[in-house]
Amino acid sequence: MAYSFQLKLTSDGTSPHLYRALVDGTSEAFLLLEEDSGTVYLADREGVPSGGMQMSLPSGRIEVTAKESNSSASLGLENFKLLAAHLGSQYRKQGKAPTEIRKFFA
Repeated sequence: MAYSFQLKLTSDGTSPHLYRALVDGTSEAFLLLEEDSGTVYLADREGVPSGGMQMSLPSGRIEVTAKESNSSASLGLENFKLLAAHLGSQYRKQGKAPTEIRKFFA
């Protein structure tokens, strides 16, 4: 089964950077890249961390801090891991917040 996602930077300026994630063209979620703390968070559309999932950029360690029943948490842990890992990888490669990431897996 094919799988795809798109991460698009929706904020401008300095950290934190808010990304809109579109998974398989149907599910929407938001990720927050905070350069100062070196962390990617699951967030709501306003950029407030929510859903209780975060990934440390230096270690790649995923932490689940709470299980909230809001729409952002519907992303799921496995999808969050994949999106956060790709966002962190591109951030390290480019040395700055990427504007867009698109991936398609067949």
